[in-house]
Amino acid sequence: MLFVMRMKQFFSVVLATVLAIQAYAVSFNADSDPVEDKYKPLTNLPTIFIDTENGVEITSKEEYVNAVVTVRGAADEEVNITEVAAEIKGRGNSTWGMAKKPYRLKFNKKLQFMGNEAKEKNWVLLANYADKSLLRNALAFETARNLFDFAFTPSVTFVDVVLNGVNIGSYLVIDQVEVKEKRVDIMEQETTVKQGEPEISGGYLIEVDGFASREISWFKTTKGMQVTIKYPKDDEINAAQKNYITNYTQRMENALFSDRYADPERGWRHYVDEASWVNWYIACELFGNSDSWWSTYMFKDRGEKFKFGPLWDFDIAFNNDYRIGNATKKYMRESACEPRTWIERWWEDETLHDLVKQRWQEMGAENIRAFMTSYIDSMAVYLDESQRNNYEVWPTLKTRVHYEFSVLGTYEAEVNELKKYVNARIDFLDSAWGVSAGVDGKREDVVKAVIAPNPVAQGGDIKIAHVQGRAGVVITSVDGRVVYTAHDVVAVNNVITISGHNLSAGVYIVALCNANGNVVYRGTLLVE
Repeated sequence: MLFVMRMKQFFSVVLATVLAIQAYAVSFNADSDPVEDKYKPLTNLPTIFIDTENGVEITSKEEYVNAVVTVRGAADEEVNITEVAAEIKGRGNSTWGMAKKPYRLKFNKKLQFMGNEAKEKNWVLLANYADKSLLRNALAFETARNLFDFAFTPSVTFVDVVLNGVNIGSYLVIDQVEVKEKRVDIMEQETTVKQGEPEISGGYLIEVDGFASREISWFKTTKGMQVTIKYPKDDEINAAQKNYITNYTQRMENALFSDRYADPERGWRHYVDEASWVNWYIACELFGNSDSWWSTYMFKDRGEKFKFGPLWDFDIAFNNDYRIGNATKKYMRESACEPRTWIERWWEDETLHDLVKQRWQEMGAENIRAFMTSYIDSMAVYLDESQRNNYEVWPTLKTRVHYEFSVLGTYEAEVNELKKYVNARIDFLDSAWGVSAGVDGKREDVVKAVIAPNPVAQGGDIKIAHVQGRAGVVITSVDGRVVYTAHDVVAVNNVITISGHNLSAGVYIVALCNANGNVVYRGTLLVE
C-alpha cells in the first residue's frame, strides 16, 4: 500500500513538472509575441503593414475604410507601432487611375507618424509609379527644405508597404497639405465669421488646380484660372469666407493684368508676397515641373498677402514628361502645361528678372548642385533593396506607364539620367542667372566639399574632404531635426573628421557653416 501511495506521489510530481514545463512553454511563446512574428520588414527600409477591416479593398477616394497600421524596421523603436487604428482611402487625380495606387491615411489619434515633426492624424502615401527613379518628389521636397525659404515643405520618409498581406512595393510617406501648426501654419477661422470682421482676412489655403471643377469648393477667375479652396474645409466654409477669398484672388488677377501691374502699391505686389514668388518660381524652373502652373498652392494668413507654397507634385518633373519634349533647356514659363496665363504675365515684370538672378546667386549654383547630386547618390544606395523589391512587384522598368520622356530599362540608368538632368539644368539656369551670364554664379564662400566614404557604418568616422581652415558642422535628420552640432572644427589636410556622433541608421543632411554662420555646403549622408 505504501508503495502504491509513493508511486502516486511520484506520478503527481511528474505530472506537475510536465504541466509546469508546458505552462513555461506557453509563457515563452507569449513573450516572443506572435504579433511581432507576423510583421517582418521587407527590406532595409521600414515596412508599413496596413490591414483593412475584413480585408476589404480600397476602391474610393471619397469613402474611408477602417484599418489598422503597423510599422516595423524603423531605426527608432518609438516609430515602430503595432496595429494602431486608422482609416484609409484612395487619393490623387491622374495617379489614382494607375495600377499602383496612392493612399491617404487618417489615424484615429494624432501621432508623429514615421518620426516626422508634425503630430497629426492625416498622412499621404505616394506611389511614385510614373517616376521610375522613385526619387523625384523626395528630391524636390528635400532641396526646397534645405536650400529655399518656404514656410512649409512636406517631410519625406521612404518605406515599403504591405496591404492586407500583399507586398505592394516602395512608397513615400509625406505630410498632408493642410492648415495645421507644423504644416501650413496660419490662423484658423470659425464657421461663424462674417463679412467685415477682421478674422475673415485669413487664413486661407487655395490651389490653382486644373482639376478644380471636380471639387466641392472652387471658383474660376475672369482669366479662366480654376482655383480650389482647400481651407476653410468644404464642410466648414461659409458664404462670406468663400466670397472673400474669391474676390481677393480676383483683385490680385485684376492688378496683375492692369496697366500698373508692376507698381509696388497698385500692382500685383499689393496682394502677393514678392519673396515667396521668387523662391517658388526658381524652384519650378530648377525642378523642371511641367505641372507648375496646373497645380500651385498659395496661402493667406490673417491680415497678410498671398504667399506661394507649399511645393507639391513632382512625379513628372525633372524631364519626365514627353508631352513637352526634352525640357532640359526649356523654361517652364514657356513650355509647361497650360494654364500659363499668370506666369507669362508675371515675367513681363522685368523687376522680377533681377530678383530671380539675385536669389539664384545667393543660393549658389555649386551649392545647389552639391546638395542635389549628393542626395540622389545617397538615396539611390539607400533605396537599392526597396527598388529591387518594388520592380519585382511592378515590372515596369522597360514599359512606359504614363508620360515618361524616356524608358531606360534599369533602375541604375533611371537614376543616372536624373542626375544628368540636374547637372545640365543647373548649368542652363546658371548661364542665364549666374554672375555675368555664362560665369558660375556661386557665392565666393561656397565650399565644394565631398562626404567620403558615403555611406558610413554606424559609429564610423564621418569625413568631409576639400575643406580649408575651420567650419561649423550641423547634421539634421531629413525632416529637419538637429542631431549633431560642432563649432569651429579644424580641417586637417583639408578633411574634417566627425567621431563619436552616435547616429542611428538613416539618411541625414550635413551642413558646413562659415565664421559668420552662413551655410556654405549641404550634402546628404547615409548611415548604414
